[in-house]
Amino acid sequence: MAQNSNATIIANSPSALSPGQYLGPDALLRLLSSTSPDPPDSGHEDIGTLCLTPGGLSRWPEARDAALREWRSFLGPVLDGPGGDSLLKSDTGLVALRVGDRGLAVAPPFPVKRESAVETWDAGHLQELLVAEYTVGVVLLRLGRYMVAVFRGTQPVVTKTDTRYVKGKHHAGGTSQLRFKRIREGQMRKLFDEACQVVGSRFEPHDRELDYILLGGEKLTLNGFLKVCPYLQRRQDIILDRRLNIRDPKRDTLDTVSGMLRQSRVWAVAP
Repeated sequence: MAQNSNATIIANSPSALSPGQYLGPDALLRLLSSTSPDPPDSGHEDIGTLCLTPGGLSRWPEARDAALREWRSFLGPVLDGPGGDSLLKSDTGLVALRVGDRGLAVAPPFPVKRESAVETWDAGHLQELLVAEYTVGVVLLRLGRYMVAVFRGTQPVVTKTDTRYVKGKHHAGGTSQLRFKRIREGQMRKLFDEACQVVGSRFEPHDRELDYILLGGEKLTLNGFLKVCPYLQRRQDIILDRRLNIRDPKRDTLDTVSGMLRQSRVWAVAP
């Protein structure tokens, strides 16, 4: 999903957020600034920050710690509302901040590295994740076209875009349809083989520095590709669940991809 065009409005009005809305780093930083107490150590009795790693988030529902139970109660309307289940399943963890009965819950673009539950407003770790200069491999794939890139921060250092013809769907029946299906499956496999070879040749020189891999494109196509690409199977541990919403992977989408890399999903908490 592209960065929201109403970012300026949203930055001044958390209530304008749709549940789980994607925000780029600039819009989210403005939102944090407009939501934070002034001063940050204002002594408000209900101020706090929660950071949970992906592992900590998965264990959270069973946590017996009183502070975590209090956070679970505070975030209840978000977790039980639209998209709340996806927040609990986030493979990048959770950062939540509150002032009184209002706050924000954020699934950051990259995994939370440390856990804490403090009675202060502390957006520091979230801000670090928003501006981190990670090295990220990107694979965009749809039938007939693919793009492979490596980004350092938001700058592409390696790119490769290509096309390979794949027949569209065939609606006739009988032997004609079966023959068409075999041809189409063969064309898909050639596309997958070629794209996988490019992924390996472009990613392997950066193997030791790759922090994460992000995928984008058609869901079913990506699922089929992951099953037959040995390189991605070997690097499964750094492939994030988040999918980049790119309909047509081509070279002039690089700026769009760059903007998506550091997007977060954000929920507003309000009474």
